[in-house]
Amino acid sequence: MRTDPAQAVNVGDMLESDVNAAALAGLTGIWLDRGIDFVTGGPSPTADETVLRVERLTDLPDHLSRTNA
Repeated sequence: MRTDPAQAVNVGDMLESDVNAAALAGLTGIWLDRGIDFVTGGPSPTADETVLRVERLTDLPDHLSRTNA
């Protein structure tokens, strides 16, 4: 796709393996926080304030327009 990683995002519902891994690859990771930790079955893990977070995929376009402004 020849896209600069700094201009790409990865949306995932697992904080460590999706969002933090994206950052290590040079992409912006966006966490789809569904309110549950799919590994433990407990509540979602706590992310620091630097993590971009959405609760629904339908929130993504508005979120992206704010981060690109």
